Amino acid sequence: MIRGWTSLLLVMIVLGTVGVGLPAYAAAQSRLPPCPADQMAQWDRCYGTYTAPNGDRYVGEYRDDKRNGQGTYTWPNGSKYVGEYRDGERNGQGTYTWPNGAKYVGEFRDDKKHGQGTLTYPNGDRYVGEFKDGERNGQGTLTAPNGDRYVGEYRDDKRNGQGTYTWPNGEKYVGEFRDGERNGQGTYTWPNGDRYVGEYRDDKRNGQGTSTFPNGAKYVGEYRDDKKHGEGTSTFPNGAKYVGEYRDDKRNGQGTLFSADGSTLQNGIFSADKFIQANNLPNPVIAAVRLVKEGGTFKVPVRINGVLELHFTVDSGAADVSIPADVVLTLIRTGTIQTDDFVGEQTYRLADGSTVKSKTFRIRQLQVGNRTVNNVLGSIADVDGSLLLGQSFLSRFKRVSFDYSQGVLVLE
Repeated sequence: MIRGWTSLLLVMIVLGTVGVGLPAYAAAQSRLPPCPADQMAQWDRCYGTYTAPNGDRYVGEYRDDKRNGQGTYTWPNGSKYVGEYRDGERNGQGTYTWPNGAKYVGEFRDDKKHGQGTLTYPNGDRYVGEFKDGERNGQGTLTAPNGDRYVGEYRDDKRNGQGTYTWPNGEKYVGEFRDGERNGQGTYTWPNGDRYVGEYRDDKRNGQGTSTFPNGAKYVGEYRDDKKHGEGTSTFPNGAKYVGEYRDDKRNGQGTLFSADGSTLQNGIFSADKFIQANNLPNPVIAAVRLVKEGGTFKVPVRINGVLELHFTVDSGAADVSIPADVVLTLIRTGTIQTDDFVGEQTYRLADGSTVKSKTFRIRQLQVGNRTVNNVLGSIADVDGSLLLGQSFLSRFKRVSFDYSQGVLVLE
C-alpha cells in the first residue's frame, strides 16, 4: 500500500484518527465509493481521508494507492490546497492559500504553479499570467492597490523583457526590463507632455537619450543616474542652442552657446550652468579631420573604444554607426565590447525602401581627430558590409561638412 506512513495506520485506526469507512457527508463529495476500512487493502478509485502524524490531512479521491482526482490538502500551519491531483502531486486546476493571506488560483504541474494562474499577495498586489516551475515566467499583468500596473514579460519571477509600466499619476514607461528594473531601450512619458526616449540602466536614465518638452525645448545626449551627464546638445524654446559638456544635470565643462540664428554667443568653460571663461582659440569646437582616399573614396580614420582604428565612410543616410560582424567579433575577443553593451534589435530602412533587422550595441567611445564621442549606438552589418559613420555619431555635432580642397572632414 502506497499512501505514506503505513506503519502508523493501524495505530491511527485504533485511536480513531482514521475511521472505518467514511462519514456520509464526506462520501457525498465524490461519486467514488468510500475507500476500504481495511488499511492493508489497496485504495483504488475510491474517496478517502488520510491524516499524517505531523498533522497534514488529505480528503479526496484515490487511484492506485495515490492521490488522484479532486482533493483537499491542509497543513498544520494553515496552508490549504483544493484541486486536482495526479500520481500523488498537485496537477491540474487548483487553489492554494497561505496563512498570510496569499492565494493562487490556476494551473499546477508536478506540485508547482505552472501554466495560467492568478496570484494575490498579502499586500493586495495581484498577478495574472503565466507561471513556470513555481515562478512567474512569460506574459503577465501585475496590479498594485495604489494603481501601479505592469503588463509584459516575466522571467525567473521578475520583470524581464519588453513591458509597459504605468503609474496612477499618468506616468508611463514602455521598454526593456532586466531583473525587475528598467534596463535597455525605453520610452518614458509624463502627464505634462515631457518625454524621454533612450537608454536605461539600473532603473534610471543612463546612456544616450533624447528628452523633449511641451515648450519646444529638447536635449540630445548622455545621461547618468537620471541626470544629463557627458556630451549633449540642448535646444531652447527661443531657438538658442548649447553644445557641450554636462555634469549633474547642469552645463559643466567645455561648451558653446549659439543664438537662434547660429551665431556664437559664448564659447568656453561652463560651471553649474554659468559661463565662466572664454576660450583663447577662435572656435575650439571645430575639428578638421584628415581624410584617407581608398579606391577613389574618401574615408575617415576612426578609433573604436580607444583600441582599434579603422577607416569609415561618412553616410548621413545611415541611422547608426554600422560595423561588419567580423569587426564586432574582433572587438568582443579583445574585450572592448562587453555582453551588456548589446542593447537590442532595431529595424532599418534601406535606400531601396526595403527593411532589415540588425542587432544594436553601444560603442563606448568613438574618436575622430581630436573629437571623442561616448556611448554611440551601433548596428551589426554583414561580414561583407561597409564601415559606415551614421547619424548616431554625426547628429552629435552642429554641422558636418567636407572641405575637399583641403581633404578634410569638418566637425562643428
